[in-house]
Amino acid sequence: MTYALPGDDLPTLVKKLERLNQLYAMLSRVNRSIVRAEEAYALYADVCRIAVESGAFGFAWIGLLGPSGEWVQMVARAGAAAQLERVAVRDGLAPEPDRCPIATAVSEHQTVIVNDVGEAADAAFWRQALAAVHLKSIGAFPVRMEGEVVGVLAVAAGEAGYFKEVETHLLEEVAGDISFALDVLRREEKRAAAEARIQYLAYYDTHTGLPGRQLLIEHLATAVGEASGSDLPVLLIRLRRYHSVLQVLGQAAGVALARTIVARLESLLPTAFVARVSESEFACVLDTTVGLDVVEETAWRVHGVLAQAMAAEGREVFLDPFIGIALCPRDGGPDEAVKAALLAAAKEPQDPGSACRFYLAGMDSGSRERLDLEAALRRALERREFVLHFQPQVALATGAIVGAEALIRWQRPEVGLVPPKDFIPLLEETGLIVPVGEWVLQEACRYAKHWQGEGLPGVRMAVNFSSRQFQESDVTAQVQRALAMSGLEPRWLELEITESLVLLDAEAVIRTLSELRGSGVSHALDDFGTGYSSLAYLQRLPVARIKIDYSFVANITSNPNDAAIVRAVVGMAHNLGLSVIAEGVETEGQLGYLRGLQCEEIQGFYFSRPLPAEAFADLLRNNSVLTVPADHDRVERVLLLVDDEPNILSALRRTLRRAAFRVLATTSVKEAFELLATHPVGVIVCDQRMPEMPGTEFLRRAKELHPAAVRIVLSGYSELNSVIDAVNRGAIYKFLPKPWDEEVLLAALNDAFRLHEIEQDNQKLTRRVKELLAGPGAG
Repeated sequence: MTYALPGDDLPTLVKKLERLNQLYAMLSRVNRSIVRAEEAYALYADVCRIAVESGAFGFAWIGLLGPSGEWVQMVARAGAAAQLERVAVRDGLAPEPDRCPIATAVSEHQTVIVNDVGEAADAAFWRQALAAVHLKSIGAFPVRMEGEVVGVLAVAAGEAGYFKEVETHLLEEVAGDISFALDVLRREEKRAAAEARIQYLAYYDTHTGLPGRQLLIEHLATAVGEASGSDLPVLLIRLRRYHSVLQVLGQAAGVALARTIVARLESLLPTAFVARVSESEFACVLDTTVGLDVVEETAWRVHGVLAQAMAAEGREVFLDPFIGIALCPRDGGPDEAVKAALLAAAKEPQDPGSACRFYLAGMDSGSRERLDLEAALRRALERREFVLHFQPQVALATGAIVGAEALIRWQRPEVGLVPPKDFIPLLEETGLIVPVGEWVLQEACRYAKHWQGEGLPGVRMAVNFSSRQFQESDVTAQVQRALAMSGLEPRWLELEITESLVLLDAEAVIRTLSELRGSGVSHALDDFGTGYSSLAYLQRLPVARIKIDYSFVANITSNPNDAAIVRAVVGMAHNLGLSVIAEGVETEGQLGYLRGLQCEEIQGFYFSRPLPAEAFADLLRNNSVLTVPADHDRVERVLLLVDDEPNILSALRRTLRRAAFRVLATTSVKEAFELLATHPVGVIVCDQRMPEMPGTEFLRRAKELHPAAVRIVLSGYSELNSVIDAVNRGAIYKFLPKPWDEEVLLAALNDAFRLHEIEQDNQKLTRRVKELLAGPGAG
């Protein structure tokens, strides 16, 4: 396509194209620098250098607001910026704060352009200083962090009139990308702090500073090792009225009560190890030298001090303690002894006046049932009671079934189909998962080969592997046996592993997976994001795809945090050359949003629940496909109206009946999120007073989920303050009052669509430039 601009001769057009190419090259290099950025100040230096090298600017300068927020301090510069400062010092020049483009950009939170400093009456400093370094125009662009202006990017060009609409927009995009990078770096800092906090919470109670359950178990393990065969008494104190007291006084009272309990226990038992096992349960580990009679006497003393009245919220309360006693290792190892003491404390005493009880074997009413279940599981494999169901995995590009995940089910006689959650944990705990897991692998391969033998389309067969299988069996040998027995080619098999499995013995797991990949077997990382994610390991793992856990997919259309996580995972996977499959997809909105993120595959109830083997084969025989909406090249202006009053929506439709918009309308915010996920909405108009959440909150979330959509709020004048605040925070583009003026409404909508279309065009140009820069094979 050729663009002809009236009055522009060929040299002028060539110059404009050269300038745009320079800006696109600058934008591309800045984005690559952002991807690699680990520290903000290094990023600032990179941006300034790139602006001079690729953007051909005379100087580039980045400054940040000082601690008081009253002045801007230089943090990076390039080009003639240093020379400019020397000229200013030599000639005694200083910008006037109220006439400085940089200061104005910060104070007014908007871009400031001076296209000819020689003719700008209010830019005396810049006129003299820039003339000394042969520069004629300057632009200042605010940089934000978490929505607040924190600094400014300033660039200067050697020609007057440089900053036209397209150039200005591209530079605003650079400033926006810097702002995005600062938000990401800030989130990384918060994530590191959160991980440290999680680590603390795993071992200590935040309200009392006492060790938690995990640290209690570790202490017991160490103390038992030092006790030379003696038993360690464990007192588990259960406060039976704790939760009922908090229901009356509120959760804040719980902190004061917990601290009172700790003070009394430490005063009574200064040498004991005291821990908080749960909100209403405390534990004390006594010295091994005491006899059982002393242990029981101590338990009665503990009961006595904790049964006394405690003050909370100006009242006296009674917590009704009862104490369970177990001996470690007589009643089991550290973990089992704590569980035994808990069980003893949980049993209602036969004597109402009793203060404590020792653990007795057989107290667990569920132990017999567990033994029966374990015995039944051991027989199930021999009696062929396990069956496989298969859930289709679908390619979003074509809608075709490309894979199946093999899922085990237990058809227990006289009980029926047992859900996996009721027996798989016991398989893991008993080690039965090793033989059962090998059976699953062999059956899955057999079915895959059988379907191919019927002439059905070949599909990738995904089989889950647990950590215990990797620890207690030769996974490589298992896979080779299953492939040899079934005759299935390795390329049709995929092993699904979890992050937690990798962290158990990363080197061994990576070695095994690499060996299998060498034979043609592929791998997927399952439940990504739910464990302790390690990018260092992820880069080394020979996996072909990442599976996004259903917990992130469930609220992806309405929860910006979940959506941000999924966007980040998809982007990271693609940067590493991996494909992405999302599980648990149940709605059209989830499907549409994932498709917009370029997620390659999905599985979930939206297409099909897990099916018995024959039912899955029927899907293949019938060439069942997921209906995927076609992509349209035709530009369409799609408008979304959100108002809880149907008559308002009808009135808006009448106003817009002659406009060239495709109008979507809903009275529900929940449905609005679904419509946004399934339609290419360019502009959103929302009433401020929605029952589910304020319109500005809905539009704030919409901005994070669908940043390209332009957002407008309808508001009564009485709500003006909250709307103006939303405008200032960037949540909305503008507001329109109720009742509206038809001409004003139509003009605002047309302006909004033009803004949306400019943004879309710029995104396409940016993508195309990136493709060109990436080389011939990128497209």
